[in-house]
Amino acid sequence: MERSRAEVVMVIVDLINSCSNDKVAHAALACIGGGFAERVRAAAAEKGVSVGKFVAMAVREFASRSDEAAQEALRAKVVRDDQPLLRGLREVLQVALERDPFFYDSEAMAAATPPYAFSAARENALQYH
Repeated sequence: MERSRAEVVMVIVDLINSCSNDKVAHAALACIGGGFAERVRAAAAEKGVSVGKFVAMAVREFASRSDEAAQEALRAKVVRDDQPLLRGLREVLQVALERDPFFYDSEAMAAATPPYAFSAARENALQYH
């Protein structure tokens, strides 16, 4: 099923808003499961944080630092997926796993409020409706 650009943008906004919460992020990773989830758990343990915190911080990192090219690449990967939110989370986490260290360079990121400021993306999505 191919989704419209607006639908995909809203999936990404939903991903960021929901998975910026540690508990939701942990549950979403459990839905992905398998070897990938084990890799994320190992990375979280290596960083000394809970799995939910690790996932949430990776999502916040994407939201706060991704440029239009990164957002477009994510949109392209989830547009035809049966589970776009989980696919998007997996893609965001894959980047986080490949970067070491990523967001833990800054104490401020650990205490950051979830970046519900994907408002530009939200506004763009609404233009397509």
